[in-house]
Amino acid sequence: MASYRGIDVSNWSGYINWRDVREAGIEVAIIQASEGTFYRDPYLHEFYDGAKENGIKVGFYHFFNPGSSPTPSEQARYFVDTIRGLDSDLKLVLDLEQTGGLDNYEVTRQAIEFLEEVRNYSGLDVAVYTYTNFAQYNLYEGLGLSEYPLWIAQLSEGGPSPNPIWGNKYVAWQYSDTGRVRGINASTDLDLIYDGMFLDDREDIPKDQKQPQRIPGTRQEPSTQSGVIYYTVQEGDTLISIAQKYDTTVHEIAVTNSIANPNLIYVGEVLKIYPGNRSIVNRKKVFTTTYIVQSGDTLTSIAIRFDTTVQAIAELNDLQNPNLIYVGEILKIPTNSRGNLAAPSSRQYIKTYIVQSGDTLTSIAKKFNTTVERIALLNNIINPNLIYPGQILKIETSINSDTRGYNFNSLYTVQKGDTLLGIARKLDTDYKELAQKNDITNPNLIYPGEVLKI
Repeated sequence: MASYRGIDVSNWSGYINWRDVREAGIEVAIIQASEGTFYRDPYLHEFYDGAKENGIKVGFYHFFNPGSSPTPSEQARYFVDTIRGLDSDLKLVLDLEQTGGLDNYEVTRQAIEFLEEVRNYSGLDVAVYTYTNFAQYNLYEGLGLSEYPLWIAQLSEGGPSPNPIWGNKYVAWQYSDTGRVRGINASTDLDLIYDGMFLDDREDIPKDQKQPQRIPGTRQEPSTQSGVIYYTVQEGDTLISIAQKYDTTVHEIAVTNSIANPNLIYVGEVLKIYPGNRSIVNRKKVFTTTYIVQSGDTLTSIAIRFDTTVQAIAELNDLQNPNLIYVGEILKIPTNSRGNLAAPSSRQYIKTYIVQSGDTLTSIAKKFNTTVERIALLNNIINPNLIYPGQILKIETSINSDTRGYNFNSLYTVQKGDTLLGIARKLDTDYKELAQKNDITNPNLIYPGEVLKI
């Protein structure tokens, strides 16, 4: 049985260089399309175009929300409508990872209802994605779920363990969620895809106009969806005028491009735009955990700690001003699409770096194994081309200066008007620790030109 190297991706993957992905040997990409009836992945069409243009086979999955509303049939039609006009090489996938508080019987019954509706509405075959533990303890035997091909997730080297529904049978195996693939900056799910996951090329799409509109299973119909547009901001542009030009909304452009202040865009900035007002919702997920704000916390440091964004936390907690949080405040923190907290990798470090003459964000990013986009986001830099010597940057990197010998600046020269509290805030540290490290007995007495250890 032939096997193919695959990945599965969603908006959590960020920007992807699909040419590099293909050159890294990836042959199949399964893309999240939707969740419930409220979420369409904003990267869907960009990922689809990039993968197809580079000869990578493509499939789609829907993250299922069991429960009474929306119904499984409504979610199925939402999924199919989301990918309408796109060419799937693989069976359409139900991502089954939640119970929604339902018992095993009802979860299984609803999953089958979803799968049947997708097959009837699209005319294409379907498959199930779940993980071994869920299949072992949260599904009901004997209802017929085993008739649908299984894409199983179990992060182990020896292969998936058997489960009561499918036994040892599966057509795809997700064996890692921390893979590194050239062309993708984020940790990536890695899969082995087998022949049984692919659609039969001989399968015809029903053409009866009385039936619900079908999505194509072959290349017979061109896509009717608008692709992604990269627009360079011109003098006089506003987000309102750009949104009107491409029949979309200011909110969608801001969400897609992580723009914190829609009134601040600059000439030469490149914006990613999905034209046609496709009602792409924001990336806020339904899964959350809680966090109690500690002394010294900022929304940026919290976002980095939990591998999310300031914007996602602010939207989830209705924070009008992301700079105003207080000690003891309880924040909801978005988690990843599997309902697990995306805790930071132990390989990541947050350091400070003082810009030197001749530095660019590109050279700094390369030096510390990160990206220009990540540095700009972390430091609220509007124009990545505008940095200056002496500027203090926070750097998120996998390189530990203690073990790799890289020189993160560990000294700071006090400037006119500085206070120890102000410096501590600038460096995202505690002023008491700063005073202790520099043997400062009176935090109110520092002077311009004084060199502090950070």
